[in-house]
Amino acid sequence: MKHVRKLALTAAAAAAGTALAAPPAHAAPPTVILANGSPYSGNIRMVLTSPVSVTTSLGTASCNRGNIDAGVASNGSNLNVSVYNFYNSPGPACTNSAGGTSTTTPVGLPWNGGDLSYASGSGTLRINNVQVTSSSSTFLGPIVCNYRGSGPSNSVTFSVVNSTGTTQVRATASGASMTKVDAGSNILCPGSATYSAGFDVFGQTSTGAYTQKLVLTP
Repeated sequence: MKHVRKLALTAAAAAAGTALAAPPAHAAPPTVILANGSPYSGNIRMVLTSPVSVTTSLGTASCNRGNIDAGVASNGSNLNVSVYNFYNSPGPACTNSAGGTSTTTPVGLPWNGGDLSYASGSGTLRINNVQVTSSSSTFLGPIVCNYRGSGPSNSVTFSVVNSTGTTQVRATASGASMTKVDAGSNILCPGSATYSAGFDVFGQTSTGAYTQKLVLTP
């Protein structure tokens, strides 16, 4: 009987130890996007504030106006891009360092599956499935090049910082890597490119205007 009781106590202790060692259940993802103190899910617009440029060994093409529109959940998931539009003012064609003009066209919109994350004062905004066609006039004649994001899932990643009293959420890409897509590209297109741009990020108000101030929380 004592032996049986000892075995029972040992088994109970082992079970208790297992229960204590079990990992906690996963909590719901934290809210990272707020508007007026409440969770914000919906449309956002990234408004260009510093020129967007794509640089290769042949030169640099840049535009000074434009926006990226997307939808996103309040926890930063499901960032899906529906609009990618850039131009120049005066223009509308963008310029390149070869003395010609360039246009950039998105391929395969919507670009789904991106995300926005934020912690400890900074974060990232990742756009998946990025692919663009760049058409440029150069001294060599017209050149068409296709590039995709070089990150996982063909992504391009921006750094983000939070709103302050006078500024909006800001997203910045500095030398983000892109890779040539051979299909449809001119043989002269370099195998890689870098992408740089700066944006203010706004939410959409009930009237449809992209003027809603957003705040990111850990």
